[in-house]
Amino acid sequence: MAGIRRTMSLTGFAMPNRANLLALLCVSLAVICSACNQNQEPSPKKPEVTSPNVAASVSPQATESANKALLDEANAAGRWFHAKKTRPIWAKRLEAAQTVKTLEGEEQVAAGHYLCKGEAGDIWPQTEKDLHKRYTATDEVAADGWRKYQPHPDAQGVLATPIDHPFEVHATWGQLTGKPGDFLVKNFQDRETAYPTDVWIVDQTLFRQTYGTVPVSL
Repeated sequence: MAGIRRTMSLTGFAMPNRANLLALLCVSLAVICSACNQNQEPSPKKPEVTSPNVAASVSPQATESANKALLDEANAAGRWFHAKKTRPIWAKRLEAAQTVKTLEGEEQVAAGHYLCKGEAGDIWPQTEKDLHKRYTATDEVAADGWRKYQPHPDAQGVLATPIDHPFEVHATWGQLTGKPGDFLVKNFQDRETAYPTDVWIVDQTLFRQTYGTVPVSL
């Protein structure tokens, strides 16, 4: 028919133009991809990985924070005074870690540290470094292995303050409990430190028996 363009194959069928052919190919590819996605198994979700040390680690700042309210009270009261040990002690090195029951509570002591014993039989732990810094070993050794130590004449001593109510201290060795009138104690070298990490409790009776007040230098 005149004016009408026709494209015929050799067999007599109409041949699709290029645009129709491309559209047909796109539809076919979409059908094939859809079928592949339905047959593919979903990838398993990877578990979240967390560091096991984040919650378990305890920093010195944690001890400072636990004692902050008590230290704030003691610092505000302004009753810290300088004292030094005046009586001998006995000490024995621990070959294995153990839990020690002191007057102020149970304390965890590692192997290699020392147990110290006062004249009244009171027990407390101490590191080897602190023991030798504060005391001098003698040749007197008991049958059960306790060695006698005398207070070192050059030891700096401690700062102490009485607490007038029941209180608790989170010390490096464990949680300690004090009675009204017992002493909160810190190392003299921490005299300018508001929140030292190393603080402990000394029973009021034992403190008066075994410590002496250092006169204030003018």
